[in-house]
Amino acid sequence: MGRPSFGSRLYSWVMRWPHITSLLFAIVVVVIVAAGLVYFAPEKVRDAALKIKNDANLVAQLLPATLPEPSKLESAYWLPQNWTSRQRYWFHHTSQGTATIPVPYQWFLALERPELSFSYTNLTDENYLRRLGFIPSPSSKDFAGSAPAYGYHDDAPNGETAHPGWAPSAPENPNGLPVGFAVLKGGVDPTTGAPYEDQIGLTCAACHTGHLEYKNVSIRFDGGPAMVNLGEVERAIGLSIGYTLILPWRFERFASKLEQIKGQSVDRKELRSHLELALQKIKNQKAATDGLLTGQGVADLDEGFGRLDALNRIGNQVFYSNLLDPSTGELSDPLLKGNFARHDAPVSFPPIWDTPYFLWAQYDASVLNELVRNAGEALGVSAKINMTAAASGRPLFASSIHLSEIARFEELLRGTDPLSSEDAGGRQFTGLVAPRWKDAQDKFRGDPAWAIDEKLIEQGRDLYRAHCFECHRGPVNDAAFDKKWPEDSFWRAENPDRSAKHEKNWVEIGGRHYFNVVQVPVSAIGTDRQQSNVLTTRRVHLPESLGLNPADDLNKAGGCGLLSDKGADPLFVLALMDVVGKTIDQWLIANGTSEETKRQMWGPRKNCQNQRVYVGARASRNGKDDVLLALEPQYRARPLDGVWATAPYLHNGSVPTLRDMLVPQAQRPTSFCVGSRAFDPVKVGLVTKAQVTESCAAGLTNFDVSLLGNSARGHSFEGKETDLTKLPPGVIGPELTDAERRALVEYLKTL
Repeated sequence: MGRPSFGSRLYSWVMRWPHITSLLFAIVVVVIVAAGLVYFAPEKVRDAALKIKNDANLVAQLLPATLPEPSKLESAYWLPQNWTSRQRYWFHHTSQGTATIPVPYQWFLALERPELSFSYTNLTDENYLRRLGFIPSPSSKDFAGSAPAYGYHDDAPNGETAHPGWAPSAPENPNGLPVGFAVLKGGVDPTTGAPYEDQIGLTCAACHTGHLEYKNVSIRFDGGPAMVNLGEVERAIGLSIGYTLILPWRFERFASKLEQIKGQSVDRKELRSHLELALQKIKNQKAATDGLLTGQGVADLDEGFGRLDALNRIGNQVFYSNLLDPSTGELSDPLLKGNFARHDAPVSFPPIWDTPYFLWAQYDASVLNELVRNAGEALGVSAKINMTAAASGRPLFASSIHLSEIARFEELLRGTDPLSSEDAGGRQFTGLVAPRWKDAQDKFRGDPAWAIDEKLIEQGRDLYRAHCFECHRGPVNDAAFDKKWPEDSFWRAENPDRSAKHEKNWVEIGGRHYFNVVQVPVSAIGTDRQQSNVLTTRRVHLPESLGLNPADDLNKAGGCGLLSDKGADPLFVLALMDVVGKTIDQWLIANGTSEETKRQMWGPRKNCQNQRVYVGARASRNGKDDVLLALEPQYRARPLDGVWATAPYLHNGSVPTLRDMLVPQAQRPTSFCVGSRAFDPVKVGLVTKAQVTESCAAGLTNFDVSLLGNSARGHSFEGKETDLTKLPPGVIGPELTDAERRALVEYLKTL
């Protein structure tokens, strides 16, 4: 008799152990179903895993996040703002010398989306990047000043008052990457001396270009707050590389796509090695920084869509990442580990129209000089810079920054000095101007939601003068306001109420005029103070090799009058100003810049700190009277032109609509959804939940005002007190009636 067949033996085993067989079968089914879910619905698996602690969270880290589905758009329009379409496109795609994306440009084009798929899915797919919040843009090969499908229409309505006669050639964007992406051409790394391939970096436009969506129409405007999720961009790239290495067929698709892009064959073994090194660098840095935060007993706050902890990110890039040894990835001094800070002060991207004329920029009125402001931003989004060791041809602070282009950005934003006109009534901004409601309204003719109730405008104007004028000053573009209160005009060099405080409305520095933005102590305005803490409490350790002494360096270069700081380590803000200043100086030297060009690029303002924040206080030290550095954080109020297009409101984006800004702080929404650009023209801002318990649509961020950094308190109209000197902290005026709120909202639409 022969040996029983495998089938016979399997049948016998099944009949003998039916319960074990059923269990094994169930396990196989579960594994197949789980694999299927991970393959076909990884975002949903990740969302479920995030709700579970420990091991499931490790699974979540390996799966892509749920992203909002892109809305269906039938048309798009860039609103007129004094720029031609060519000038816009130049602003959108001209490199400032950054390499934000941690892989070469051609790799970025060849990588797939971080999802498991049977066929190739391009990471740079227009609709996928829309889901991350970016605005689509045409290829430079197809752009000739007009691209209606992308909102670039005839230049005639836009005029060219910002920079008359300047028609820049289209920057390189051959693959049609979104607004804010720019190619950094290959060069020599200033830290290592090694050559690098073309890189991809983000420009100012990535974060400072806004868009709203209403009834399948996209309204776009320069200088407004973006709704991008940069944290998720970072995760997506890391996951994409990881999936490419794990799945052989995916690696083969990547290599084939790269060959197509390069037009030549690639060595797959060498390519895999380089890809592994790139992923290992990302993983090592993530593990190191996670370990640092764990050691500090803290974790990053979720920035989500439309927000970024820009200051802490810049600090981490400059005083941690830039100090890592390029060969070993290690720090030269263990004390430098303390320079890494968590992201705990996310803010909305501020609008930048008018900004070149503000005496102080940033929410906390912390930056005086425009070149320092813009070069510091470039360092924060990963411009290459040598901060480790000087070498032949690679001095300290040598960088990849394109300072000449950065200066041109500012010129385009600035236009001509508005106070050069002797006639106050004829003054206006000629650079980038705020988007106007009427221009957006024109795209929705006949829609009552966009109509402005003219009967309420005069009442709203009076309410503005009574409740908003003290901080936000006169409106930029309201002739009726200037006629009714001529002495209070925004364009007057002096206003009576400011003169009484020995303040000017506009100040002149080196022949240029700057608007003296109102500053309010954080303790008085009562809004979330996390952002103000960054520049008044964070300190960084500096390696001796950099030769930096921030207070002394800034005083020597600009006569800033900064008091000596008794702290063991300098304040982060002063150290950053010093590094940026030296980076600018090194660029000017390396490029043989003439003294006249230096003066033009630097402008008349010094690289100095705000004396209202960094003040001297008398104190007794060791029995002696001494003057010490004291810190009084301020928040800066800006004119409200274009405010209708800048939701969500407050510096941390914690209030979804203009109407919600005008109710008592306790009545503001406690949660709302962020990530959609759907616009509510009635409440003016984001479309909010019908009920606070309502869930957000898949992929949107739930903004919870109870969390650290998310407070929606302050800047409140409540109570009955009308004497501004008697108002408690966080209250700026008496409670408004519903009718008054409607009138004020109608007026704010017109600014």
